[in-house]
Amino acid sequence: KAVVSTQSTGKVVGEMKVQVHYFEDGNVQLHTKKTTEESVQVSNPEEGAKNVVEFIGRSEKEYQLGINENYREMSATTFKSLRRALPITKNLVDWHKLHSLNIGRDLMNRTT
Repeated sequence: KAVVSTQSTGKVVGEMKVQVHYFEDGNVQLHTKKTTEESVQVSNPEEGAKNVVEFIGRSEKEYQLGINENYREMSATTFKSLRRALPITKNLVDWHKLHSLNIGRDLMNRTT
């Protein structure tokens, strides 16, 4: 949303909404939003458009870098503390084998 005053500056207000899906032997989703605003020079249409586009680019880049840094930190700390190194059985689960068994069972049930 852009609000242009009678002066040579205008106020640009934006809201960024992001849904991030992170998968590393687990499933984590982040839903977030950020509101940002800035006064920009709009003394003529070309300059105003250029300044608004630059503001949007800076805002998106800053937000993306912040999300990336948070995920990097969480991956090294928070996510590791949420995961078990091994299941209670102390054996790794072979998910592909389990999936194959389910497919085989489904096929057997359809033929009988």
